[in-house]
Amino acid sequence: MAELVTTDTRVTVPGEGVPPIPGEVAELIRARAGERLAPLVHGLFRSSLVLDPVADTADTGDAGGAAHDDVVGRLGGLPALPAGTAWPEFADRPMQLLAQLDCAELAAAFLATGPDAGGWPLPADGLLLFFHDEWLTDFTGRGCRVLHVAAGAPPRPAPLTERGTPAVPAVPVRAARALSAPSYQDRELERLFPDDFLIALDLAQDLAEQLPRPAVRVLGWCDTDTGRPEGHRPLLQIESGVLAADWGECVNVSFWITPDDLAADRFDRVRQGFEVA
Repeated sequence: MAELVTTDTRVTVPGEGVPPIPGEVAELIRARAGERLAPLVHGLFRSSLVLDPVADTADTGDAGGAAHDDVVGRLGGLPALPAGTAWPEFADRPMQLLAQLDCAELAAAFLATGPDAGGWPLPADGLLLFFHDEWLTDFTGRGCRVLHVAAGAPPRPAPLTERGTPAVPAVPVRAARALSAPSYQDRELERLFPDDFLIALDLAQDLAEQLPRPAVRVLGWCDTDTGRPEGHRPLLQIESGVLAADWGECVNVSFWITPDDLAADRFDRVRQGFEVA
């Protein structure tokens, strides 16, 4: 059981590098879960990075750079694919780049809260490129690709197809560390209340109201109603409204990875999820 350390305004949760939980959230958990189970709920919280668009940037060009020191990458745009690295395809179609994130900049934002913030679980350098099949025709989760490549390559022009190119306008983003809580759909929370599922449901709703759902999140828990691949955890979640992309009735896309693959940087095994309105 996690140790609960209280102060006037915060509750510190050891383990997994989770920042302090605000006092009002801790009180809410105690009210719903009780004194015995509250520390177990605290132990489920995860750290994440919320990505927000950077406004008023300079001309970003194809590379997606911006005149801001805190830019950690971008959504959309063209990928910085090194020579010899093929543009990912699915069903003989070029995939669409959804995000290009700088691992060193993400790590700096993740660790900016201090030395007690825990370790950075993703690579320390290079770029993470997130591709998916914009047609969203594969319901097995295999219509995506995540590449970890060295930084410094020029942007690769998108392949030409009968439907045009798969690129979407680039959106530079900054990152801030944030708490992430499970929802009632996550078994880890549900299992704490085997005799009364409504406690988990009500608690998850309370937490969702206290910890607003961002449009883009790295790591953490899933914020949407998409299916959860068994044994996987979210790597990246993107709401459709943050990109100038036409996904039909799809409202969000997510990338999922197992804890073992996350620890070993095996991004070739990442799975995709998406939710249709």
